[in-house]
Amino acid sequence: MARMLRRVLAAGLLLAAVTVSAQAAAAAAPAKDGGRSQSRGLNIGAGPQSESLDPHRSTTVTDARVLQELFLGLTTRDAAGTTVPGAAARWEVSPDGLTWVFHLRPDGRWSDGSPVTADDFVFAWRRALTPGSRALFADLLYPVRNAEAVAKGDLPPEAAGVRALDPLRLEVRLERPKPNFADYLYHRTTYPLHRASLERHGDGFVRPGALVGNGPYRLAEAVPQSLIRLERNPFFHDAANVAIGSVIFHVTEDQQAELLRYRAGELDVTYTFPGAQTDWLRATLPADLRIAPLGAILFLAPNLTVEPWKSHPGLRRALSLAIDREVLAERVVKTVRPAYGFVPDGVGGYRGVVPDWAGWSREQREREARRLYAAAGYGPGRPLTVELLFPSSDRNRQIAVAVAAMWDQVLGVRTSLVNQEQRVVLTRQRAMDYPGLVLRTWQWAFPERYLELLRSRETRNGNGYANPAFDRAMAAADAAVDPQDFLDRLRAAETIALDDDPVIPLTGGASGRLVSPALRGWVDNPVDTHLVRWLSWAPGSGR
Repeated sequence: MARMLRRVLAAGLLLAAVTVSAQAAAAAAPAKDGGRSQSRGLNIGAGPQSESLDPHRSTTVTDARVLQELFLGLTTRDAAGTTVPGAAARWEVSPDGLTWVFHLRPDGRWSDGSPVTADDFVFAWRRALTPGSRALFADLLYPVRNAEAVAKGDLPPEAAGVRALDPLRLEVRLERPKPNFADYLYHRTTYPLHRASLERHGDGFVRPGALVGNGPYRLAEAVPQSLIRLERNPFFHDAANVAIGSVIFHVTEDQQAELLRYRAGELDVTYTFPGAQTDWLRATLPADLRIAPLGAILFLAPNLTVEPWKSHPGLRRALSLAIDREVLAERVVKTVRPAYGFVPDGVGGYRGVVPDWAGWSREQREREARRLYAAAGYGPGRPLTVELLFPSSDRNRQIAVAVAAMWDQVLGVRTSLVNQEQRVVLTRQRAMDYPGLVLRTWQWAFPERYLELLRSRETRNGNGYANPAFDRAMAAADAAVDPQDFLDRLRAAETIALDDDPVIPLTGGASGRLVSPALRGWVDNPVDTHLVRWLSWAPGSGR
């Protein structure tokens, strides 16, 4: 096992982030070019094949990246990843935090020139909440009054707390205060939908020629297993300041092939790059290489519904202490930072919680790990045997092998490594159909989305953790009206959870890709959002 660890360390790895009234807008004209228009398009490596351009049914990172160019939510993100007004020019929140009124842009248009109205949001949100809609992230709307009951079929869609006060004003009533609710409204689940297009084309509304969006670009072409091509939307309210006229998202599932395409000039931005070549890229293409901290966490989730994990928090702590996260982050993954808490530092303004033992020396951690391991009834004469399940990939295998080697060296744990396809692992994880631990990654721009995995009511993505004190702390956070008070209460909840070691954090995340040095406006940010509307080509870089 020690030899396996040395091989992993040698290999390295990258851990892979409005309206006007109908009477006034019938003859809306495209926005005039303000002088930023550039003939050179942008070619982006998008990663896996897109699964769906239906904002409610999309599942992949590729879907999300394309949809954020085709649609505009009530809020959007600037080049630095900060939440800013989108389809809504402004909004007001009642003193109790329960009622939000959004004032839509009077110059907001769909890509067919028709006005975007508050009713378009009402229609879309009700659709997302309708049982059977297959909206993957409908729970993002659960802060809305009655939304969860609607999604469960207990109430009709009309009971959801969203309504159009008039074409320019959308009222949203919440179940409880949600200080960061505006951040949620960037997500594709909350986008408006063009009702006439859906009613005319049904599920086919996502095809080129049928899809009508309100974002800076419109869908021009979609070739399965090849590319998605977008063109500037001339009706977008800020089209005059959208410099790049066309964007092509290329399917790039092979990292080495993607790197070769980038070096050949076929791509301007890659989805990622081979982690084993990180050092070579740093030396060869330093101006192109972009590696930045990402609001994400790589962690191990033991199945807390079965023994020995259910009744032995000390054993969970022993395994956690035996992992050298500095080695894992700096020599195996190479591009990330060690993680000791569960919620990434900086996500949504959150200040991460760090357990006391994170400051201990390597020797102190290993000594305590052995003590806890023995206290749980294990040792040289009775070694623990565990199964570590992980999604198939070279990256995940290197991480799993390294962790198994550390457990063996420090505690004598015997680890069986089991890899399966991502979808199979996800199915087993959600069904709690694994006897040991599963390697997982979680990425959200909202700190509470991490801690919600640990609530006892979480049955889809949790791992069986149930602590009434933690649930009460999360309920207290739910009641917060002030944004800072909300974050402080989340920190209190995370502190309670970390004392139990329900999960084993390993490393933070990192975004890593190659970006043409001639591309202006690219800002590395922890949510890994890079809208093309903020980008432009340096003078003289056209081709």
